[in-house]
Amino acid sequence: MSSWQISCLKGIFVSTIEYFSALSYNLVSMKRFELFFTFILLPVDIAMIIASFVVAYYLRLDLNYGEQFSNIGVSEYLKYALYLIPIWLIINALNGLYETKPQKGLFNRLYKVFQSNSVAILFLVMGIFFTKTVFFSRLVLLFIWFISVVLVFLGRVIIKIVQLNLLKKGIGRRRLIILGADAVAEFVIGEIRKNKEIGYDIIGVINGDSGEEGRLKKLGKISDSIKILKKYNPDEIIISDTKIDRKILSSVLEYCSNSNIVFKFIPEILSFTTLKIEQESIGSMPVFKVLNLALDGWRRITKKVFDFIFSLISIIILAPLMILISVIQAITSGMPILYSQNRVGRDGAVFKFYKFRSMYVDKCDFSKEGTKWTTKKDDTNRITPFGKFLRKSNFDELPQLFNILKGDMSVVGPRPELPKFVSQFDQEYPDYFKRHRVKSGLTGWAQVNGLKGDTSIAERVRYDMFYIENWSFWFDIKIILKTVWLVIYEICGGKYEYRTGS
Repeated sequence: MSSWQISCLKGIFVSTIEYFSALSYNLVSMKRFELFFTFILLPVDIAMIIASFVVAYYLRLDLNYGEQFSNIGVSEYLKYALYLIPIWLIINALNGLYETKPQKGLFNRLYKVFQSNSVAILFLVMGIFFTKTVFFSRLVLLFIWFISVVLVFLGRVIIKIVQLNLLKKGIGRRRLIILGADAVAEFVIGEIRKNKEIGYDIIGVINGDSGEEGRLKKLGKISDSIKILKKYNPDEIIISDTKIDRKILSSVLEYCSNSNIVFKFIPEILSFTTLKIEQESIGSMPVFKVLNLALDGWRRITKKVFDFIFSLISIIILAPLMILISVIQAITSGMPILYSQNRVGRDGAVFKFYKFRSMYVDKCDFSKEGTKWTTKKDDTNRITPFGKFLRKSNFDELPQLFNILKGDMSVVGPRPELPKFVSQFDQEYPDYFKRHRVKSGLTGWAQVNGLKGDTSIAERVRYDMFYIENWSFWFDIKIILKTVWLVIYEICGGKYEYRTGS
């Protein structure tokens, strides 16, 4: 493509984004706001699909592979794009890419785009085969597949950035009231504040009091719920306490239904534990089914095979680095190079856990059960100079690759703890020992969300249980990628530790 064509396309693209950004300012209704950004995905996806065909064609043309290709115009390829677009959009819709509810993280969106585009390309290949088309370059086909994934995902990222910027300015936010007990309401508010893209403005909580105490604006008595709803006219209400009088709940539900207010509730069992549930029905009665452990059967076998291959390849690649660390360790602080302790793994089994020693020898706790909980203060009086680098870079954890290869640990899972603290935490936190239904991990969902070191055990348990009950192979990949990113961040920047991910 010539420079002026690229400039024109860039100008059109920027102008389109500015136009839709300005248009969205006129959207007052929260529902219209969400529908607008869902609808806009359709033309953006169409534009990106067409652009991928055009870019792939000119990229192939610039390679100058013979006259036969140059004699075929881009319009011939675009004909296939126009035929394919309806199928492509249907595939996207079936894969949940046009849902109005908030999507999960960027990795999840990228994976869904990759899935949908790959299936669409298969339809294109089938179309080429059945129409007996001979001019369609296989290299162009490969380019279209790769470029379409990049462009469709990029379009969604730009739309999401525009949407988040508007939400930050108060445009399209949903006004929320919480009805129920303070403890659960506090937890819900904490989750909303951690996940900004949900787009809630919390008006306050109806729990029997009124005033501005603490983090929650208390709107009044539960018996006055209808009056309060009429006064504040929220977009949504969340019931966080199902023990509220049935008559009040019934009247609130009826009022919400008549006033077009979204009514949501947290079942009591979900207010104190993390469970993976699935909605079913018995006749016309909706019921929630608690699903069993996600990581079982063939999934456990898949994870075990992946752990073995990953650890073996990692050990081979990182062997020179581990040898170098061992030599520097021996020179700077003597022997032993490794530090080992008993840790509790799957089903309560105790195993030897290995790390590169980062503490002074006389400061190390070599007892089998362990006697000390590591805190941030340890950095000042127990860690060697080279040990500080090992901890900052997380290279002290590399020997655990041998734990994984041996089968004591997994690449991803809850971090293993000392037997002494497992017994203590098991008494304090009801779900703690459930973490041991799977193998301990080199990294985990809690760790990539900042919950490592001297942080909340209750929060760590909640994240670990979420991982266990929602496991998938792609969830593991996501955690591994986030871990790599955080390792790079910690080497170049600050320590992502001793704090939560909020």
